[in-house]
Amino acid sequence: MKVFINCDCEILSATLEKILSNSITSQSDADIIICEREFASNKPLFIIGKDITQPFSEAELKQKLSEFLEKSEFLDKKTQSVPEKNFDAFEKNLDEILLSFKKQILELFKNAK
Repeated sequence: MKVFINCDCEILSATLEKILSNSITSQSDADIIICEREFASNKPLFIIGKDITQPFSEAELKQKLSEFLEKSEFLDKKTQSVPEKNFDAFEKNLDEILLSFKKQILELFKNAK
C-alpha cells in the first residue's frame, strides 16, 4: 500500500507520517490519499473524521485503512496491510508532552483567579 498524506493539521500530518513512514509516496504514485476533507481526485480518499474518528490509535488506524482498502473498487482485490512499526517511544513522548501541556494550562487557570 502506498499513501499520500494531505492534511492541514501539522500534528495530524506528523503523526500519520510516523505511523505510515514506510508507505508514504507522492500523490501521483499513491494508492490512497489520507485527508481531512473531500476534494476532487482520481484516487480513493480516506477521510479523517469520516472513515475514522479522532482520537485513534495506531492499531485502529491500520485496521480502518485495511478495511477501507479491501472495499475500495479502485485497487486490486489483493489483501494489503500497513507495515508494522515500533511506535511505543513516539507515543510515550507524545503522552508526556500532552500531559505537561495540560498541567501548564491548568496552572494558568488557577493563577487567573
